[in-house]
Amino acid sequence: MRPFLPFLLLSSLALSRAFAGADAPPAFGEAKSKRLAAGECLVLDHRPDETASTRDARFVTVARLIRGSRETIWETIHDKEKAADFLDGVLESKVLESQGNEILVEQRTRVGGPKGSYRYRLRHVLQPMTRADFTYAGGELKDVEGAWWIFDGPMPGTCLVVYALHIDAGLFAPQVIVKAGMKTSMPKAVEGIAKEVARREVAR
Repeated sequence: MRPFLPFLLLSSLALSRAFAGADAPPAFGEAKSKRLAAGECLVLDHRPDETASTRDARFVTVARLIRGSRETIWETIHDKEKAADFLDGVLESKVLESQGNEILVEQRTRVGGPKGSYRYRLRHVLQPMTRADFTYAGGELKDVEGAWWIFDGPMPGTCLVVYALHIDAGLFAPQVIVKAGMKTSMPKAVEGIAKEVARREVAR
């Protein structure tokens, strides 16, 4: 894949975690911009709606440039019925309810810990083409919370995708182990989305 150029020179803005469309993209120095431009997925210090001083340490947050239209990227991230086909670690996924900009999704995924895979439900609140927040709605985990953001990329036909996630699998899966695994699994998930976006763009 050809590198994304020019380098990202994105500004950041301290914002509350309110569900709104005003979140600004993370700021990157030249070194990290080069890594993003080369197609690498970066682990960030905090979410786009936080600053370093207001960071919620429960979350792992990653960012990657994806080549494709905002519409195709959004469609792929929220294609819950087919998620198991292209997301590493997702074993089953289906939409249980859909009303307006809210959906209830049931998934079975590999999370880590002694049980291996867990079935749970997530309620997603969508701000189309921009942001989606999800919260735990029951199942075999203790807690799940996270969000997706899609920001304009540094050149036409690219977007910066940011993914933040907190998973608490309970007493027998310590957070230090779960978070270490997430720093490997989350980039794989975003890579799966990037490949699926590329496939869908070609198929159109």
